[in-house]
Amino acid sequence: MKYSWLLFDADGTLFDFEKAQEQALRNTFKHLRINFRESYYQSYQEINTFLWKRYERAEIKQDRIPYQRFYNFFEENNILADAQKASELYLEYLGREHELLDGAEELIKKLATEYKLVLITNGLKSVQRPRFLSAVITPYFEEIIISEEVGFAKPQKEIFDITFERINNPPKEVVMIIGDNPGSDILGGIEYGIDSCWYNPSAEELYDGIIPTYEIRNYDELIELLED
Repeated sequence: MKYSWLLFDADGTLFDFEKAQEQALRNTFKHLRINFRESYYQSYQEINTFLWKRYERAEIKQDRIPYQRFYNFFEENNILADAQKASELYLEYLGREHELLDGAEELIKKLATEYKLVLITNGLKSVQRPRFLSAVITPYFEEIIISEEVGFAKPQKEIFDITFERINNPPKEVVMIIGDNPGSDILGGIEYGIDSCWYNPSAEELYDGIIPTYEIRNYDELIELLED
C-alpha cells in the first residue's frame, strides 16, 4: 500500500488501558483503605470518559481531569476520601502499568521493518512517559506525541501540525492514523485530511457521522489492508 507513516494511538489500540486502569484503581483504593466494589470501576470509567470527551471538545483543560474525576466519583458513590490524594496515588500506580494488548508487540515489530511509526496519545505526561519508558515497543517509534506536552489533543488540528512538523512534513497521502476512538483518532484524521483506520474489535456502531477510511476488527486485518 501507499503509506510510509503510520500514526498509532496508544491506549485501547496497542496498550491494554482497561486492565491498567482497573489495576491502578484497585491499588489506589487499597492504599486509601477503601473496600473496592466491582461497581466502582464502571462508575469511575463513566466519569473519566465523560471528562476526557469534554477535553477533546476543548471544554475543559486537561490538568483539571485527574482531580475532578475522583471528586465526582467520591461524590457519586458517597465515599469520604481526599480526591487530591487519590488522584496522586492513581497517577503513580497507572504509570507503572504498561501491558500491551495481545499481538501488539508482534504487530509493531513487523510494521517497523516497512513503515515509520509514530505514537500519538491524548494523555498525561506523568502517566504516559513512565509507561512508554518500560514498554517493549517504544524503541520502534520515530516520535512519541503526548497531548499534555504539546498543549493540544486529538482531534485538534494543532496536534497533527506538531506531529507532521516533527516528522518533516511528509505528504498527507502517505500518512494514516490508526486508533480505537472515533471521536479523537478518526475524526482528527478526517479533519486533517489523512486516511484513518478504526480499530474496532468490539464491532461498535459508528456515531456522529464519522466515517473512517478503513475499519478493522484485529491486527491481522491491518496487515492485510497494508499489503493490498
